[in-house]
Amino acid sequence: MRGDEARDTGALLGTALGEVADLVRDVHRAFAGRLFAKAGGAALPVRLMHDGISTIAYTSTRVGVRVIPAAIGFAAMAKIDPAAPSVHEDPRGRFALGALNGFWGDRLAEQRPALAPPMRIRAHGGQLRHLPANLVHDVADTATGRIIIFLHGLCESDVSWSFRAVKTWGDRTVTYGSLLRDERGWSPLYVSFNSGLHISANGHTLAEQLEAILAEWPVPVTDVTLVGHSMGGLIARSAAHQAAELGHSWVTSLRHLVGLGAPHHGAPLERVVNKGTHAMAKLPETRPFATWLNRRSVGIKDLRHGALIEADWAGRDPEDHLDNCTDVAFLPDVSYYAVSATLSRQPTSRLPFLGDLLVDHASAIGNGPQRKLAFEVERSLHVGGKHHFHLLGDPVIYRHLRDWLG
Repeated sequence: MRGDEARDTGALLGTALGEVADLVRDVHRAFAGRLFAKAGGAALPVRLMHDGISTIAYTSTRVGVRVIPAAIGFAAMAKIDPAAPSVHEDPRGRFALGALNGFWGDRLAEQRPALAPPMRIRAHGGQLRHLPANLVHDVADTATGRIIIFLHGLCESDVSWSFRAVKTWGDRTVTYGSLLRDERGWSPLYVSFNSGLHISANGHTLAEQLEAILAEWPVPVTDVTLVGHSMGGLIARSAAHQAAELGHSWVTSLRHLVGLGAPHHGAPLERVVNKGTHAMAKLPETRPFATWLNRRSVGIKDLRHGALIEADWAGRDPEDHLDNCTDVAFLPDVSYYAVSATLSRQPTSRLPFLGDLLVDHASAIGNGPQRKLAFEVERSLHVGGKHHFHLLGDPVIYRHLRDWLG
């Protein structure tokens, strides 16, 4: 861990503990206020004493839990070797920070940037690169004209594609990308991004990155494929749409776009949380919980209805529960594929809303109540008896990918 990462980790821990202290304080005040209101004026002296003591207690606690971890972080920064490796270079570190950025990545990018680096891309088995020239240098001897880009989901990282590698393939280094490289000659690239940012922001950055990478690719590019798990599927669609709008040249080589459990019309859990916070905000006792939950990242909120472009959220109330998302059409000359999973063997079970635990079947295949996507039957796949993270490494899915992409 680098010094700046230790500093930001300490400060983040202090902020998190401070927010917990605020939550406890506000709930306490709400319940106490209701009780004292029922007691009437006779309880005023007791209330004044109670409020004074509780204010001192909560203020001192809040200051302590905020300052101490931050001070420890600063002290650690001074002692850490400047040449120490980054936590982002360790797969376990990327796994943990991927989850953290999913929940609060927008805030981290502004306040604790050492824990939320910009988008980076790596080749299979290589290091994450921010500069396209460095990435191209890594693949100089192995690059082919067929590039396949893998995008992880919310609270995940580029190492998530190995999540089921040992259980599925018996080798932790095997992924869809390595198999397609060995069997079909694709050059796999894995993207690491802050999933707490807006989908449209990550889509724009990806479009710009691919434009720079393909301009320097060591061999002529004939085919580009985007494969996204969960939120990654939406970022893939956003990037392709924005690249076409911006006139990028790489999109003319885009042949396939695959969504694995992508919530094209939103995720039910985010909608439940959104409606729940509206209900909780009505009562003083539960309002602090609504305030805390509403601090979840804008990336999560984009999953309410599947917001792909800036117009879907700019100038709108981030807690609005209405579906105002734009109907982003498929690009011509690009083949789009949808893969869904359900816990039940059949998607038409008695509990279809459970889906794969995070994304329901209808959303994954683009069959929304207001907007519908034109996935062709032969370009859709349902796998039963699976949860959301099975989609990261499944033999049936791989065989379809291999056949679809050629």
